[in-house]
Amino acid sequence: MEWQRHWTRVRERSESAADGGGSGIADLEKELADWLRRQCTGYGTLHPEQHRLLTKIGITAETARAAQPPAPRVGPGLLDTALAQACTYAAEYGHIAAPISTVLNGFPLGKWLAWQRRRAGQGRLSPTRAEALTLIDPWWNPPWPLQWQQAYHHLRTAATGAGGVSATNLPRGFCRWIRVQQESWEHLHPGQQDLLTALSITPDAVVGERPAPATRSYPASPGLDHARAYAARHGHLTPDKHTRQDGFPLGRWLGQQRRKARAGVLSTTTIEALTALDPWWNPPWPYTWHRTWQQYRPDTPRATRWITAQRQAWPLLHPAQQQLLAALGLNPDGPGPAASD
Repeated sequence: MEWQRHWTRVRERSESAADGGGSGIADLEKELADWLRRQCTGYGTLHPEQHRLLTKIGITAETARAAQPPAPRVGPGLLDTALAQACTYAAEYGHIAAPISTVLNGFPLGKWLAWQRRRAGQGRLSPTRAEALTLIDPWWNPPWPLQWQQAYHHLRTAATGAGGVSATNLPRGFCRWIRVQQESWEHLHPGQQDLLTALSITPDAVVGERPAPATRSYPASPGLDHARAYAARHGHLTPDKHTRQDGFPLGRWLGQQRRKARAGVLSTTTIEALTALDPWWNPPWPYTWHRTWQQYRPDTPRATRWITAQRQAWPLLHPAQQQLLAALGLNPDGPGPAASD
């Protein structure tokens, strides 16, 4: 409905300009101008009926393609420079899970790596370039959130001694992060488990002192009641961040609970209540992946690209991700399900 409202407003402005009144599309306010740019950028993922409606306001496949910003230049010179800077970064830090703001010797390495990960997620990164980056860092594009990978490397840097993580000299925040990994061990990707094990972190390893149990009781959050109502209606807890349930900002609240859970500060009672409603309310893989799986609809351009990307990355996926895809009838080799599935 929001898409339809924006389209109607742009159409009215277009018709007004054609009749000699108003300022026309060229002088749209920022909200509508941004909406038009998004339609051009994501034109290939839209429904055919949306294409038909956009044609009425002058946006065709050709005009959408012409309006899209050019992709970063990928000539041999730039590629050589990018890979050289990635090697320099890896030599200093031991990885290339660089923040997007990273600039090395004047080169925007963080943005370039983010672009490569985005292309890989779309199934558009060349195998040669993917292999070159994998040689620099096998986990340059992990199937789990990049924030997890960065937190792991911060911990690895802080670890002391050849035996792995020091049990006494780590800041409290690191100890808390380790305990979160231990408590959610069975949900971690095998690759994550291997990385942690290399630092002598296992489910039973003792790292730091566990906090004393809370002695003060707090009332249950009102978000739980709204979460129950949403889960009863939709069967999951994977809403958009803007979702409201009976006026309550459920999407934003759930995002806060996920951040607290990953930081190890969410109460066990809340975790158990949310897990009972949806076992994958806080998945160990990117939340955007889980929303795409939840909203999967076959026979759309976006679904086709997404399926291709999953098959290419199949060996790197979490076993539970593979099971979720199999529940949709997808596998690493065979065709996807028919539209009637």
